[in-house]
Amino acid sequence: MRKLWHTPWRFMLMMGTFVPLYMGYLWLWIRHSKFGWKVSAEKWSKTHVKNARRFYKLAVRMKGGLIKVGQIISTRVDIMPKEFIAELEGLQDRVDPLPWKKIDKHLTKELGAPPDEIFEEISHEAVAAASFGQVHRAKTKDGQDVALKVKYADIDMKLACDLFVFKCAVPLFNIFVPKVDLKVIHREVAQALVTELDYRQEAEHTRMIGENLKAVPGIIVPEVIDEYTTESVICTTYFEGIKITNTEERRAAGLEEKPIIQKIIEAYAHMFFIDGVFQSDPHPGNLFVRKGDDGPEICILDFGQVKILPKDFQRKLIMASIAFMGRDIDNFSKAIVDMDVLSEKDVETAKPLLTEFFEELYELSPAELKELDPEAMKEKIMAVVDRIDGVTIPQDIVLYGRAFGLLAGVIAALDPEVNGIIVAKPMIMQALMRPENFMPLPEPEKPSADVGAAVPA
Repeated sequence: MRKLWHTPWRFMLMMGTFVPLYMGYLWLWIRHSKFGWKVSAEKWSKTHVKNARRFYKLAVRMKGGLIKVGQIISTRVDIMPKEFIAELEGLQDRVDPLPWKKIDKHLTKELGAPPDEIFEEISHEAVAAASFGQVHRAKTKDGQDVALKVKYADIDMKLACDLFVFKCAVPLFNIFVPKVDLKVIHREVAQALVTELDYRQEAEHTRMIGENLKAVPGIIVPEVIDEYTTESVICTTYFEGIKITNTEERRAAGLEEKPIIQKIIEAYAHMFFIDGVFQSDPHPGNLFVRKGDDGPEICILDFGQVKILPKDFQRKLIMASIAFMGRDIDNFSKAIVDMDVLSEKDVETAKPLLTEFFEELYELSPAELKELDPEAMKEKIMAVVDRIDGVTIPQDIVLYGRAFGLLAGVIAALDPEVNGIIVAKPMIMQALMRPENFMPLPEPEKPSADVGAAVPA
């Protein structure tokens, strides 16, 4: 009964935030577009900050899908005001874990017996907790150490409520950004969040990336234990390691920063530019390290947020990356048109701005490049986007950019003195210049002549 009451209560709290937020924007929009009254940039900015803080407080209070949506919103530099980006970047996917009593009941239902009977040992204390679930360490009857990631029993209901509110809000807010179809973005976000709740799908992604990264020495992806994996529970081998940003423990173990940074970049360059399948959430809580026989061993965890790029799109992304690194404005412009970031008619307007951006970036001295802050880079990109009409960044590129941004943060946390751009460039270029990236893609199979010719009786 409590769960049944939870959804309308959640809905009412959300509406209590969204309705005044919307009405505030609607009044300013009517004043500006219908009556021609001037609304100052300062007034717009104050409104953005106030509303972003409202959303932030709501997300922190309600957790679940709202935190995830807020994190995604903070990456949409193409449609969101910079004030929203700045306020929502602080949303962290960390929550207090549920008590064991609730997890025990849910695991018993999922696995068919009490977990204390199924496993030789199982910790009643969570080792990690986030918006959608929490992780417990266990040992199987045959002595294997495993990690059990358990989805919260009521999270599907919470997410359904959150996505319903956003679906209703999209057409209303779309009047403020008429050049962008927010329904498309809503569908992409909804699909990503619903997929993240399917642990069987996450298990498949874990296997896929684990197989792909066998080509990169020193990178470990946990193995899935099918016997204890369901749609609400995923069981994997346990990695005994140190959180990658725990400097004190890492140094005590004799693990140096530079080899760790090189391995992380090598792994992600492989995922981005060779496999076209990447884990898009490389924050420090998903990266652990230990000392191996041949150097550091890095474990990548949590494959709930995985992007599989279509081959054609991956090829375009590679062409754009090569052009960017080669300072080739013409081919870079062509590539971003091919990816539907810009229309042909906007290219001539955009080229001078892109040229200006490239020149500013590449004319930096080695010392200035070393000091280049990822946040400053993001601000430069946002400044260019603000000056071009009709820019729409596909969600594939948003996830790609988000992963790059998180990696930059990890590298900066590991060693602020290391220039991640210089370390990454040779590995990225090596991945980009592989011969298969320049081979023609196979033509899609055409249906045979008699397909569809039969007439129903």
